Amino acid sequence: MKFKIAFLFLFLSMCLSSNAQYFNAGVKAGIVASQVDGDTYSGFDKLGFNLGLFVNYQLSHRTSMQLEMEYIQKGSKHNPNYEKGDFDQYKISLGYAQIPLLLKYKLTPDFSLELGPAFGVLFSNYEERDNWEIESNPFRKFALSWLTGLNYQISNKWNANFRMDYSLLGIREKAAPGDRYIWFHYGQFNNSLVLSLQYIINHAKDK
Repeated sequence: MKFKIAFLFLFLSMCLSSNAQYFNAGVKAGIVASQVDGDTYSGFDKLGFNLGLFVNYQLSHRTSMQLEMEYIQKGSKHNPNYEKGDFDQYKISLGYAQIPLLLKYKLTPDFSLELGPAFGVLFSNYEERDNWEIESNPFRKFALSWLTGLNYQISNKWNANFRMDYSLLGIREKAAPGDRYIWFHYGQFNNSLVLSLQYIINHAKDK
């Protein structure tokens, strides 16, 4: 599995190298706080990481398109609270290879807004309750989510990025009792907050 992920990143790196004069290109890394809407728990308590590559093509003075390839960890976590009589322990860990396609709009010289879909493939999944691994409703192998974010240009080489990543499709193969009704269907939905740093390796030539 790690080999497959490394191969995808290597493939995109080769694409960046061959077309570097036409694109801004870079790498990014960050942390993810997530929950699963519909699992009866709440709170962005599941921590993970985000690692990826991106290419950015400027369409006009204010707008650009950005294509990314990333690995992102999502899921849910709930710890017992014995003082409140809560003895439940629960965790979902999901790892996705994800391809966001974003439209970016520059609000000011330093701040830009971004939005667009992300297409994902599930690479790993784990679920446990009361510290025992369980097998329940299988997870969907393919994912579709919507991203909305804000980007801050720290310097010529560094950007800080904050985005919300929300599922457009339920993460399970089948709906189950207790699921939430969102986007015209019942299911469980990844809800993630991502904070990352982006490093620009190559700047595109001026138009």
